[in-house]
Amino acid sequence: MEREEEREKAGLDYILIAGAAILWGSVGVFLRWVELPGKEHFVVFIRSVMGAAFLAGLITARGKRDELYPGKHPLLLLGSGVLLALHWVLFLKALNNLPIGDAEFITYLAPVLVALLSPVILKEGLEGTTLLALGLALAGMALISLTGQEGGTGSTTAGIVFALSAAVSYALLLFILKYLREDTPTLTVSFYQLAVNALVLSPFCAFRDFSVSARGWASLAVLGMLHTGLAGVVYVYAVKRVKAQHVGIIAYLEPASAMLFGFLFLEEIVGWQDLLGGFLIVAAGAMVIRRAWERPRPSV
Repeated sequence: MEREEEREKAGLDYILIAGAAILWGSVGVFLRWVELPGKEHFVVFIRSVMGAAFLAGLITARGKRDELYPGKHPLLLLGSGVLLALHWVLFLKALNNLPIGDAEFITYLAPVLVALLSPVILKEGLEGTTLLALGLALAGMALISLTGQEGGTGSTTAGIVFALSAAVSYALLLFILKYLREDTPTLTVSFYQLAVNALVLSPFCAFRDFSVSARGWASLAVLGMLHTGLAGVVYVYAVKRVKAQHVGIIAYLEPASAMLFGFLFLEEIVGWQDLLGGFLIVAAGAMVIRRAWERPRPSV
């Protein structure tokens, strides 16, 4: 029974990762509603301030103030916060400079890096299921990015550089997070990453007027409290028991859901390539989630 409970708990963690990825697919919608192209660092700063305040309140309300201490790896924890700030700025700049499909596709080359490096860095065995699911997800992202939609407000070359850099930083963050979660509490990791984000970006954002509209501030509040605070905690909590290579594949649900959110809220056109690509990505995510429930059952 104990092994059965562990199997079901691990399966739930896979679903939590998938839920966070799907929610993060709506980031592009709220980013467009903020209407600050070229000032992505300010969006990241506000997200971090609101998210860190939310987590500090949650830690205090739970009466576990020891979680405000950085734990056994303070330098690595602080460094991960700086890297996360860099990743978010790079990714948002890629979204604003390229069509969303292209920006997502290039950035989500990160799971390829994770799958290839996991056996070396984390000593994870590279599974046949991972390779098959990764192939499906990449094919899906390629279809979505080749729809020929117009988009982006800046340099294509710069956008590609931003997206590639975001891909590398994403892979590094996942490896660091897997290591930190071996002995550092969920809320500690999440709080310090966001607090460091805010600190790093404060010289460029604090006490400056960015002329944000009422809808823009509402969008920033949702990004800070829901996408950054709540979803971030869920992701950091669940990633401990999910293989890094599987996390990377499930993350492809984010660009697939971004396509749907863009259609629903930004009136972006969805063609047959988008639908087929989204189907392949969902199939890849379902494959690795199902894998979590197919571990051998204990004999009775």
